[in-house]
Amino acid sequence: MSTRSTTIAVVVWAVGILSLLAFASVNQISAFDPEHSLAQAAAQPDFDQRFANELKAAGIAAGTLVHISSAGRCYCDELTESHRDELSAELKQQGYQLAQLSLAEHPAITRFVNHYPALAVVDNAGQLRYLGPYAIGYGCITGKNLVAEIRQLATASRYYGASINSDVKGCFCAA
Repeated sequence: MSTRSTTIAVVVWAVGILSLLAFASVNQISAFDPEHSLAQAAAQPDFDQRFANELKAAGIAAGTLVHISSAGRCYCDELTESHRDELSAELKQQGYQLAQLSLAEHPAITRFVNHYPALAVVDNAGQLRYLGPYAIGYGCITGKNLVAEIRQLATASRYYGASINSDVKGCFCAA
């Protein structure tokens, strides 16, 4: 094979690989709240308390980091393990515990959150502090990690209402 043929073959191979990677990345990026159901619900003045009550009815205690997933397998859910572990370890000292909540077992939650993985933070007083994803961007690993911001919201001395992070794109699966 000549040098020119080898160069052309390498260029075609590289373009093919890059095209496949671009195609895969576009298919992994989705909206967290595509129907805007969470955004609309969060616009109501009593949303924070209503959602906290839904979590309480699902057996979630005060002082809990609630990892929201579903019964199905989701590649994106696996990508959040490091964020979940980091946040859980850091907030354990503040009295937070980690709990899993399945959307399949608690369908009432899907009125608000219908894509996962998601995180809800309920402080020690039973108030919703945060609801949304762990991270945003492709694969939830190359985008923006939200762990530091979530930690700050969870440990803030004053409560100004929950931070609802719904208008983002990343690696999410539908419930």
